Amino acid sequence: MGAQSSKQRRIAGSVAVAAAIALALAPEVASAFNSTMHNYNGPAACQAKTADGKVRALQPGECAQYGKAGQGRTNARAKNVILIIGDGMGQQEITAARNYLKGAGSRFEGIDELPNTGLYTHHSVDLDGKVNYVTDSAASATAWSTGTKTYNGAISVDLKFKPLPNLLEKAKLAGMRTGNITTSEIQDATPAAQIAHNVYRKCYGPDPVKNPMTCNEYNQYREQGGLGSISEQLIDTRPDVTMGGGMKAFKQLVQVSGEGKNPFIPTNTKWEAQKSVLDNAKANGFQVVTTADELRAVKSANQDQPLLGLFADGNMKTRFASSKASLDAHLKDPQRCEKQDLGTQPELPLMFEKAVELLDDKSNDKGFFLQVESASIDKRNHASDACGMIGETERLDDVTKQALDFARADGNTMVIVTADHSHTAQIVYDANPLVSPATRLMTADGASMTVAYGTIPASTITSGKGSTTHTGAQLRIAGFGPGSENVLGQTDQTDLHYTILNALGLNPDAGNGNRDGKLAAPVAAQNAAASCYLVNKDGKVTAPAPGDCAQYGTQGQKRNAAKAKNVILFIGDGMGDSEITIARNYLYGASGRLPGLDALPYTGNYTHYALNQKTGLPDYVTDSAASGTAWATGTKTYNGAIGVDNNGKPVANLIELAKAKGLKTGNVTTAEIQDATPAVQGAHALNRKCYGPELDKNAVSCQGDAFKGQWRTNGGLGSISEQLVDTRADVTLGGGAKYFDQKVAVSGTWGDHTWTAGTSVLENAKANGYQVATNAKELAAITQADQSKPVLGLFASGNLPRKYETFNATVDGAALAPKVCEQNPKRDGSVPDAAQMTRKALELLRNDKGFFLQVEAASIDKADHQADVCGQIGETDDLDRAIQVARDWVKETGEPTLIIATADHAHTSQIIPTQDVKAPISSGIVAKLKTADDSVMMVNYATAKSNDPKIAWGKQNHTGTQLRIAAEGPGAQNVVGQLDQTDLHFLVANALDLRQDNPFEVKNLFVPKSDVPVAEPTKEPSAEPTKEATKEATAEPTKEATAEPTKEATAAPTKSAPGAANSKPGAKPSGIPGSTAPRGTGSGSLAATGSDALVTGAIALLALTGGAALLVFADRRRKKN
Repeated sequence: MGAQSSKQRRIAGSVAVAAAIALALAPEVASAFNSTMHNYNGPAACQAKTADGKVRALQPGECAQYGKAGQGRTNARAKNVILIIGDGMGQQEITAARNYLKGAGSRFEGIDELPNTGLYTHHSVDLDGKVNYVTDSAASATAWSTGTKTYNGAISVDLKFKPLPNLLEKAKLAGMRTGNITTSEIQDATPAAQIAHNVYRKCYGPDPVKNPMTCNEYNQYREQGGLGSISEQLIDTRPDVTMGGGMKAFKQLVQVSGEGKNPFIPTNTKWEAQKSVLDNAKANGFQVVTTADELRAVKSANQDQPLLGLFADGNMKTRFASSKASLDAHLKDPQRCEKQDLGTQPELPLMFEKAVELLDDKSNDKGFFLQVESASIDKRNHASDACGMIGETERLDDVTKQALDFARADGNTMVIVTADHSHTAQIVYDANPLVSPATRLMTADGASMTVAYGTIPASTITSGKGSTTHTGAQLRIAGFGPGSENVLGQTDQTDLHYTILNALGLNPDAGNGNRDGKLAAPVAAQNAAASCYLVNKDGKVTAPAPGDCAQYGTQGQKRNAAKAKNVILFIGDGMGDSEITIARNYLYGASGRLPGLDALPYTGNYTHYALNQKTGLPDYVTDSAASGTAWATGTKTYNGAIGVDNNGKPVANLIELAKAKGLKTGNVTTAEIQDATPAVQGAHALNRKCYGPELDKNAVSCQGDAFKGQWRTNGGLGSISEQLVDTRADVTLGGGAKYFDQKVAVSGTWGDHTWTAGTSVLENAKANGYQVATNAKELAAITQADQSKPVLGLFASGNLPRKYETFNATVDGAALAPKVCEQNPKRDGSVPDAAQMTRKALELLRNDKGFFLQVEAASIDKADHQADVCGQIGETDDLDRAIQVARDWVKETGEPTLIIATADHAHTSQIIPTQDVKAPISSGIVAKLKTADDSVMMVNYATAKSNDPKIAWGKQNHTGTQLRIAAEGPGAQNVVGQLDQTDLHFLVANALDLRQDNPFEVKNLFVPKSDVPVAEPTKEPSAEPTKEATKEATAEPTKEATAEPTKEATAAPTKSAPGAANSKPGAKPSGIPGSTAPRGTGSGSLAATGSDALVTGAIALLALTGGAALLVFADRRRKKN
């Protein structure tokens, strides 16, 4: 026993050196668990440490979220399974490749057409029993191959080095045909996990001199009594089809003659010493091919003559030649990637085509299992090579399309596509200086995209000597065919093992349920790029209409036609998959579950991008204004726009549509209520920072001639604060009180409500019936909220205080002891949190007709900007608790309610390998946390232009990766698959029937108080209105409408006439009264300069002033009585 323990300690040390696994952590803290964490709630058996502190080997299924039985959504069986792995293919890599190859509004023909989508976690466990939040390809491949968590570097062995049966071996034992193909060395970790059992992943061949010393210390070699090298075990395992690189290791000489070895399947291999592995393979019946032409000539492959394709000494060539990342990428012109000559090597699609041809035997009822890997997504990511990474993702998509074509024709094949771990690449704002080396590319859209690499020091990347690291964000998993519905929801990498076994009928521990959760297929997606990027031949940009950029148009996927009475939309601002994973790891542990977010049963992904006003083409990184406008209105627009299209025209949002339909509405946030995400449901603004009516008290970005048309002094809709009052949601809760203290500039009426100049927005709100709450106690006391007495909760001058105190990342963060988060004393009982506000909103909104409620946890984003890891974790926890409240409320009341949870954009934080060194370990700044697992997690922030705290603690940036969307309730199935952010608008609208028989128009109903008569236009229109300008107007413009503004229209208002009456003071405006429906989708517009009359029908002419949009509207006046 003692000798064994000594041996294990020696091996553990060897792994640490050879595999570069940092097991030496910073000094222990007294206790990892504190009040900022929650009790572990994952699989009970997923604990590598016993009560007395000893390390035990985790067993198959112990860390699977659904155990050995599987998720059990469907009991459908498949004859064949094709598992496709994109090594290192996280959400960032998928999105970057799509943007470059197809365009942001287009679709991959393979990856994006997989109808069932989920997310899964991936982590490993170090030999000391601690959770490692960043897995390598060996431990991750072992996870899905065997259903077991193990240490980085392990090939299908557990924490005590015991071999575990893998999928390929189980399929062979069942009489199935098997295949294993890759673009890497065939001995590399991902393919190796299906054909070998090795204590260390680099034991490629049998010659001890030509392999790492670690292999010898492990007693891996056959002369030591071990199972042998990976190359030898491959021959013993004897798949019917094996293809890849790695010829070099096959040339090593076998050291021992004898029988083959495999602990789980019979083998008849005969080995002869001092001959190469390759010669032994041939002697044992293998057909060996080394070129594409030789591969094409192969006619059959079976156990008598299995196929071994070895097409390179090492890894196979990548499709695209390499690109280099640099620190001056923002100064360079964007480049295009170049294909490179593959020589005699086959393309991955040819390898796949031949594999399926050889494995598919229609006359045999046993079927086949085939694993396919596009390996160099990872390898080129390590090299900071954007082009190489993108080309390998394209290869994977090509193969996925082939697999789908085969599966559709076959009718009895399950296809699964996923990754082993996430990686370093991040899509960042284009042409911005930043601390991370980057590459600028010209995409298929004709727009430029910047991809950054910052998980190791910038100098190491630019020198070409370093290898960027894996990251720890959860991964996309998607499937097609019988059994693939079991990838839906939130699972773990080890669950995939049982999803595949259950589909093939090979799991003796499968659940006994007979549920069939087959989802209806979606309708065909539209070519969104064709309808979204509206640029005429003369270069004029036209704004797309609602639905033009949605993948499924205005009608949606139509997977489920169920209607909801209520919809609750939760937004985690900046909550990408990395932020979700960071929070889960800290709060509950890597195998734990976020009780709200992870419980939502239907999951999908959606793209998010803005449109450039000048070009009409995508900006690949969106801000919260453009993204919020996307789901609120179904319209793509420019960054900074609030509820207006790319030409600045107001577009109806969900709250307005819901009000017009007679539903109650709510808008809840932890930010200032004027902030972008809540503002898109209550305002229409040319710039997101037009918070209050006093121009000089607003951000500089909302000042100047370009935005004059926003203000009521110039006939505009007014500030965001004023519009929120006019929109009159039944419940509005958040921060931003200081902007409600600004003084109103123009007296007048909005429908039945009155505005008085010289008094504050808040005083006007109260005068118009609002109940105002400023603390949790006042909110709790309110018992009614409706159009006669709407509720306005303003609980902070600015944003609401975060749950946890700030913990900023630093350049030397790796050298510091890990911290735990601390409660923020400013978050006392006087300020309601997201869960409390959600609960109160639900109580107040419940009614016979239904409601729409948006809830935002805003400071995930704000903390991310500040590199404040505890801030973002606490805010994610707040959102999750709010989702729990909503789910509990639905259970209590039985109300048919659709709950959706998603984000507006991705962000900067990345989980990187934990280190304890004094030197900087990344291009950015890092923070080290002790988690609920009693393990250490390292988080990287590397998207600012400097690591100086004055910049880095406030100017970390958004990123452009696609996002998780999840749902529960009537119509929830319609989030599954690959969507765009604008699809969310129609998903909600269709569930509530908001656009059915709802003739709603956006109108400026503000009538300034004035006795000054309205002057008639001085001249006839100088030009006919353009087709685009009148596209959505409800009536043709009258003769009075002019293309150019009249002198009167552009003149500054006089002191005696800050605005103009419609016909006479106090006249009622036409259209829907403000108390029931303040705005709609038709003819309303934002006026950019002074207007003498109410805008009731408008055409917009776009003038660019100083690079910003200035919208000028000529109005059609009603005749005087």
